[in-house]
Amino acid sequence: MEKVKKFKELCSEMEQRKKNLNEEVDIYIQKANHIRDLGGFISFDNKIIDPSNSIPNELKRKYECQFSQIHEHIQSQSHWIDEINQAYKEAQDEISEYVQQKTQSQDMVNHIRQIMGRIARVNRLAAIEYGEQFISNI
Repeated sequence: MEKVKKFKELCSEMEQRKKNLNEEVDIYIQKANHIRDLGGFISFDNKIIDPSNSIPNELKRKYECQFSQIHEHIQSQSHWIDEINQAYKEAQDEISEYVQQKTQSQDMVNHIRQIMGRIARVNRLAAIEYGEQFISNI
């Protein structure tokens, strides 16, 4: 079950990506607060606005670069969502095909898809694991 394995690995990877992104957002907030404490603020395009000219240019460049990198990672999250959605669909299709081959019953395939769909509303990884368990019981 290659696609199921791929999906499960991607779920683990997504957890790590989420953790890393949360850490980056925390860093962004800390640095933005530091800029605010120095009398500046961050524009919508991650540029530092310093009305009182109290922030060293080197610090501005360093923070602006970091803000832009974090912003890119946040924007890439939509790609991650597409990636996990596609992997889930492929894993679900693989399970359905396997159930079809083992049981020769479209009703059984529809049944397993329906149950997995209900579980997936809460947790897609649990839905895939249910499908794997169902297959091992056939």
